[in-house]
Amino acid sequence: MGTFIKSGEELIQLLILIILILTAVVLLFIVLNMYSVIHKIIAEKEGKIVEPFSFKKWWQKESGTSVSVEKEEAILLHHSYDGIQELDNHLPPWWVKMFYATIVFSVIYIGIYHIWNITPLQDEEYRIAIEEGKKEVELYQSKTANSIDEKTVKLLVTDSKTVSAGKDIFTGKCAACHGQAGEGGVGPNLTDEYWLHGGTINDIFKTVKYGVPEKGMIAWQATLKPNEIQSVSNYILSIQGTKPANAKAPQGDKATAGVDSTSAKPVASL
Repeated sequence: MGTFIKSGEELIQLLILIILILTAVVLLFIVLNMYSVIHKIIAEKEGKIVEPFSFKKWWQKESGTSVSVEKEEAILLHHSYDGIQELDNHLPPWWVKMFYATIVFSVIYIGIYHIWNITPLQDEEYRIAIEEGKKEVELYQSKTANSIDEKTVKLLVTDSKTVSAGKDIFTGKCAACHGQAGEGGVGPNLTDEYWLHGGTINDIFKTVKYGVPEKGMIAWQATLKPNEIQSVSNYILSIQGTKPANAKAPQGDKATAGVDSTSAKPVASL
C-alpha cells in the first residue's frame, strides 16, 4: 500500500473513491429493487402474474445456461463430428456485456490518452516522476546541507564535485591569506603535513566555521553555508602534499590521524 500511496491526501482520495463506489452499488441495488416493485404493481393492475425474483433463473440467463439438460434437443445442431454433437448456444449475456464494455472503454481510453491528452502516457509519466524525484532529492539535500556541523561533516576528498566547489570558494575567500595554491602567505601553508588547530576534516570544518580571531582569521559561518564549509574543508585536504612553489615554512605540529578522522592522511596546517 505504501508503494502507491505517497501522502495522507492520496489516502483520503482513495477512501473517498471507495465510498463513492460502494454508494453507487447500493444506489443501483435500490433502483433495481424499486423497478422490480413498480413493475410488479403495474403487472398486478393489468392482471398479469409476476413471478418472484429467482437468483437461480437470473444466473442461468446471465451465464448462458438457461436451457436445461432435459430440453437440449431443442437447440441441438443436426450434424455430428466424430460422434460429437453441438448445441446452438448463444454467447453468455455477461460475456457479451463485457465485450461491449471493452469497446466503450477503448474509445474512452483513446480519447483520454491520444486525442485530448488529458492524462500522460507511460513514458511521459516516467519523465514526470523522474523530475519530481529530482526536486525531492534537491529539497532533501538543501535541508540536510544546512544541518552539517563539525560533528557530522563528511570526508569527500574523492568527490570531484565537492572538491571543485571547494576550490572555487577557496579561490574567492581564502587565497588572499593562504595563497592561490595553498602555499601560505599571511596565513599558514596548507599543503604541508603540519597543522596548528587540528588536522581532521572535523577540525578544519570547525576552524573555518568559527575562525581564529586571535590570529586574524575571521569566522566564516555567517558568510558560507554549512555545505560550502564542508566543500572548502575537503578541498584543503585534497591539496595536502602538492608542494607548490614558494611554499611557506611549516608551522605547528606534524599531523597524525585523529580519533574523529576518517582517514590517516595528514592535513596541512590551518
